[in-house]
Amino acid sequence: MSAAAEPVLAAPVIAHRPWWRRTPVRVGLVVATMWLSYRALRGEYPWPASLSWNGLQFRLDDFQVWLIEQRSAEDKGLVFTIFDGFRLLVDDLVAWFDRFFLWLTWPGVTAIAALSVWRLGGLRAGLAVLAAFAAYALSGLWAESMETFALMIVAVGLSLLVGFPLGIAAGRSERFNRALTPLLDAAQIVPAFAYLMPVVLLFSVGYAAAVVATMVYAIPPAVRIAALGVRQVPTNTVEAAASLGATRRQMLGKVQLPLARRMLLLAVNQTILFALSMVVIAGLIGGGGLGAVVNSGISSNPALAILAGFVIVVMAIALDRSTEAIAERTDPTRRHLDSRHLGSVGRRSLRLRTAGVAVVGTLAVVVSKLAGAGGVYPLEAGDPLREVTLQGWVLARIQSVLDFVQDPTSWVFQITEPTANFILQKLLLPLQAFLVEGPWFVTLGGLVLVALIVSGPRPALTVLVMLGLIGVSGVWGLAMDTLSQVLVATLMAVLIGVGIGVAASESRFVSRAMRPVNDVLQTLPQLVYIVPFIYLMPVSIVPGIIAGVLYAFPVVVRLVERGINDVAPQSVEAAAAFGATRRQVLTKVKIPLAGDAIMLGVNQGIIMVLAVVVIGGLVGSGGLGYEVAQGLVRGYFGQGVIASFAILALGIALDRVTQGTRRARRESTER
Repeated sequence: MSAAAEPVLAAPVIAHRPWWRRTPVRVGLVVATMWLSYRALRGEYPWPASLSWNGLQFRLDDFQVWLIEQRSAEDKGLVFTIFDGFRLLVDDLVAWFDRFFLWLTWPGVTAIAALSVWRLGGLRAGLAVLAAFAAYALSGLWAESMETFALMIVAVGLSLLVGFPLGIAAGRSERFNRALTPLLDAAQIVPAFAYLMPVVLLFSVGYAAAVVATMVYAIPPAVRIAALGVRQVPTNTVEAAASLGATRRQMLGKVQLPLARRMLLLAVNQTILFALSMVVIAGLIGGGGLGAVVNSGISSNPALAILAGFVIVVMAIALDRSTEAIAERTDPTRRHLDSRHLGSVGRRSLRLRTAGVAVVGTLAVVVSKLAGAGGVYPLEAGDPLREVTLQGWVLARIQSVLDFVQDPTSWVFQITEPTANFILQKLLLPLQAFLVEGPWFVTLGGLVLVALIVSGPRPALTVLVMLGLIGVSGVWGLAMDTLSQVLVATLMAVLIGVGIGVAASESRFVSRAMRPVNDVLQTLPQLVYIVPFIYLMPVSIVPGIIAGVLYAFPVVVRLVERGINDVAPQSVEAAAAFGATRRQVLTKVKIPLAGDAIMLGVNQGIIMVLAVVVIGGLVGSGGLGYEVAQGLVRGYFGQGVIASFAILALGIALDRVTQGTRRARRESTER
């Protein structure tokens, strides 16, 4: 066929809507209506008691009493027999690992860990682990660090034991994957604070409750990444194995799992990091270790809380780097090339190196035991000499820094105090009053209309149901208080994240400079973000907001940078050919076409902000998080469960509202 006879494809026609039908304008009209109603009827129409479930808290408290009686009865029944059996098993496992690490002595554990990582992940990873274990010892928190490691081993092991089979099944069956996805979404949307109370009720306070709470948070990444690894195995490889008569079991064991090994190790990496992010929270429910030190130190010994937080950060970075290095070094393709080039001498050297690691690790333990090195370094907890060791010196230095930043005459205070007051007085309090004191029916209707405009009918219906359930539960004001904190923190995180993400996409220098910052911020446990700002920001409600911003904006940066970089080169070249400047290409082409990635960043950012803001209840930030914290600390089960349920409902509503990415991209194109 000649070129002239080829069909000509018509260019897509974009229907431009009038300005008054565009999303920002319609959302602005809804918000303006809510504002006028708030100004006219401020404080006159709180959520009515007639629409609340009166006595729900007392019913839940009675239910708690019944469950405790059932659990302590001689004839517990099948359900509590299973729960108690699991609790005892987990408690014994964690306690055994803890005793085993202390028996190995601190030199023995350090040598075994560093040499093992050096053998599997390389010299740099081994040195990182060596430095991390030295930090555990020199900080004087060796026993607490080993207790945290024991908890991590059990929690991660059980998470992988559950997550890997589910992930493999989801990777091999699309139907099973679709059925499992809503459960994984719910587990990742719900902040960890929301399910602490039910876990404590079923498993009591202790290691088992901490492990179960960690598993709920850590299993979803294991499932998702394992499923992705199985699905990414080349189709032609699978078909070739099938044509040679491989059974499903042989296909899995000989083809899919070996080729998905790197992704499976990445799943291990992410599961470890997700589990470690729960360490501090698990300390609230008897997890012990570094988390307990942080939680107790916040109110009694802030210097010790910061030191323990630093040790957790070191642990997170070391585990992240070592597992990533091991995944890289054990990649099947790389191993194949290495074995092909090493030859018999090289392979013999690797075997000797492995044997050497085992021998040196054993010698380190034996020598340490003979030399009388104890399980705890440098001194046992409670020893008066502990205060004059390196730990005492470090704590004194930390306390001097805290005294300096809290001194009203210091230059740091002159920055942090006005910043905190601006966030509180100009952003948070006005929005809080707007949502809490406005007529409940106007606030409810306005939020549902915003969801309808941004995301469509189904998310709007979800928001209506979730907010209605919050109101019926009797915590409407507390939920609106939490929502105001989340919206302020999300606004700050999105503004910072989008700005840096755009700059990183346009500048290689900015991209490289932000990469280690993003890596570190995404590695830290959630409560660790809050601890320094408790003392930097004199206003108690602000630390949770700042911590939420720091926790969320790296994700926004990564998604925005990736979305802009993934814009089709043809679109950029076409705009440049028509004479568009670099700024015009960025604002008129790249950013609109990256609308999906930007909206995904907003979605992920707002969920991550919610997870941190509710934890701010531990330090008096108010809202639903404070109710959960009080329920945990004082044993108010009904109060804690209602607040936990409201956090769950709020998380689902926020997630559904911010999932209207296609609509956002369409509106960006029309503009």
